[in-house]
Amino acid sequence: MENSTELRKVVYNVLLTQIQFGTYRYGEKLPNIEETSSLLCVSVDTARAAYLKLRDGGYITLSKNVGATVSVKLSTQETEQFVQIFFSMRKHAIFDLAASMFPLFGNVQWNGLKNASSETLQAMDRLSREVSTSAPYAILTNINQKYSALGNALLMRLVWQSSMFLHVPIFSFTDNLQYFEPSADYLPAVMTLCRNKDWPSLRAEVERTMKRLSFALNRFYETRITAPPAEEEITFAWSSYRKNQQLCYSFAMELLLSISQGKYPVGSLLPSQKELAARKGISLSTVRRAFDLLYSVGAIKSAKYVGTKILPFDKTTENSDFTNPVLRRRLIDMTESLQILALSCREVSLLTLSSLDGASVRQLLRELDSNRKRQRGETLSYFILKSIAELAPLQTIRTVYSELLLQFFWAYALRGMEGSQEYINRIYAPYFDALAEALQKEDYLRFSAALEELIIYELRSTVNYLSQLGFPEMENILIPDENRN
Repeated sequence: MENSTELRKVVYNVLLTQIQFGTYRYGEKLPNIEETSSLLCVSVDTARAAYLKLRDGGYITLSKNVGATVSVKLSTQETEQFVQIFFSMRKHAIFDLAASMFPLFGNVQWNGLKNASSETLQAMDRLSREVSTSAPYAILTNINQKYSALGNALLMRLVWQSSMFLHVPIFSFTDNLQYFEPSADYLPAVMTLCRNKDWPSLRAEVERTMKRLSFALNRFYETRITAPPAEEEITFAWSSYRKNQQLCYSFAMELLLSISQGKYPVGSLLPSQKELAARKGISLSTVRRAFDLLYSVGAIKSAKYVGTKILPFDKTTENSDFTNPVLRRRLIDMTESLQILALSCREVSLLTLSSLDGASVRQLLRELDSNRKRQRGETLSYFILKSIAELAPLQTIRTVYSELLLQFFWAYALRGMEGSQEYINRIYAPYFDALAEALQKEDYLRFSAALEELIIYELRSTVNYLSQLGFPEMENILIPDENRN
């Protein structure tokens, strides 16, 4: 996991919650920093920063000889109050996240298990036979095992964040295991199905277990939590960027879409940075950083005494510096976001379209037709996925998909490798046809399957382009098979 301020805050909150829940009581020792680093799958620096913040807040004492010791005394009543407040403030977000688990992670997990190495399966088997009192930490270990075959660090950050929000707080005290007892046989069943290569049954088992989570949470809240939902609840949050600079990324994407749609034609000049800052009501430094991002993907070039010129689409690759470590990291993140979307878009789009009324579907069809008339086939996937991100019935899906789409910005650097615009439009024409026909017939299964085919095509193309550009990391990116059996 990446060592960042955001991660330090998450780890700090997890440890603080465990103290407030009574998992660690006055005078008891916490795991040492190195153990916490291993248990929570974060760096030692991240764990140390969380411990120092706990010490500064008066929650623990730290010494070289003794380690970390809880220094606050909480009564049984105070502990219970912390539990009630914590879960009441997160009730809707927890249920929303639980309902989103299968659409977002069901097919992802199935592919991870189906492609797991024999060593990984053996490690999972050992974990299933161990009796551990550290349930949340066992869950994190199991997560790393289930998804490791996909070679996707961005996915691991997303799954980690969701587990820290949902699983870790609930399993921080063993009494809660009773509400989730029906899931105890999950790992042994998975091991058997993987050994037998019974992939259809494995898919059914993954779906059954993920969907069963909501029933377990219902039992937990009905039996354990008596406090009413808070007026202002805490929502699930996740960032696809390791540092929180979302505004400049989203503004750069907005400018890039305007360029792609012809608002700023090739050879024309962008408005000045000062003009854009005033027009959008954002800081000049934000606009400047957005311009730097556009420079890095070969979209624009500064002409002295003239302004900032829009470069031809087929020149983006030759104007991008692929030796730049920042650009290389971003292109890897972009590829990983495509893999997550390729593995989840079928279930997510099916859920979303099934929740819409006829008027909303017809509006989406009209927008799809307008998008096609722009003759920019390469924007199709972004348009469809953005629509799903806006229309999805679950907030968690809207959050995750919106974040993943921010990574599409970096694909512009590869635009010069895709061929002429005429060739690109020919490639995407069958996808436009299939998606439009499915919407017209309200055949959402076909629409979702066609969308999955489109995103897998784009993932495969991206992996090929980056391999040609000398990205060895592409060898670890698993491209899902369109045949799900």
